[in-house]
Amino acid sequence: MTNGLKDHTDITKIPAVKLNELLENFYVTVKKSDGSDFLATSLHAIRRGLDRILKNAGVGFSITSSTFSSSTKKLKEKLWVLSKAGMSGARSRNIVYFSLSDEEEMWQAGCLGDDSPITLLSTVVKYNSQYLNMRTLQEHADLMYGDIELLKDPQNQPYFARTDSVKRESRSSSTRVCHGKIYHEHSRGHKQCPYCLLYKYMYIHRPPTQMEAKSPFYLTARKEATDMGSVWYEEQRMGLRSLRGIVPNLAKKVKLENCENFTFVSFTQVTKRLGSHSCCQ
Repeated sequence: MTNGLKDHTDITKIPAVKLNELLENFYVTVKKSDGSDFLATSLHAIRRGLDRILKNAGVGFSITSSTFSSSTKKLKEKLWVLSKAGMSGARSRNIVYFSLSDEEEMWQAGCLGDDSPITLLSTVVKYNSQYLNMRTLQEHADLMYGDIELLKDPQNQPYFARTDSVKRESRSSSTRVCHGKIYHEHSRGHKQCPYCLLYKYMYIHRPPTQMEAKSPFYLTARKEATDMGSVWYEEQRMGLRSLRGIVPNLAKKVKLENCENFTFVSFTQVTKRLGSHSCCQ
């Protein structure tokens, strides 16, 4: 470690606020032993390694959280400089992952939520990618309304599950398998609850004619629809180009580099309640 961090042999003993200050300087000034800069991918790897040390030590915070927003900003600035200098170290189509602070910035900037048809749709894409194991454009594009079901567990708790029931019907399969589940999660308020937001998309702002099992799941957003009780989406499947662009557009709105390299798997992966591939109740 150099420039401040070298004086601390155990970073797990450094308070979060102090560590954030040290990282601000570290990201900007860290060099290889020969005095040259690290590649951007190497700098990412260093950050992940530091975060892994903290996680394994159970310190209770992550250097990707909003507490470390100022050091994350310094890191982004350094990565931008390295990229401009041709030192990204990444292939053009390598997947880049959002940090927790990136996602927090999306919420604060109004890119995610239920304030408009586009933000609600973007949020549903985010949560479907995270909780329902939807990793590719094809999986999202093929999704039908009936492939996501509203069920109850043995404790009578409601949840959404991706069961692919429409695809299962076409294959004459009777075994219902869950590819992921979405429960109520109000630890950060109902405005960010994946269950509540998916419910709004599926049952409140959707045209009644598009609630059939074989209706396309993702619909084209209306340009002018702000009334919370109104229909926000057209009776028309969302185009592939628009669907593909949702995640890069989120990256662009929070001014991230290499926006085209952010995909459906770029969101912070979450721990799935009751497992990601299990039999539904």
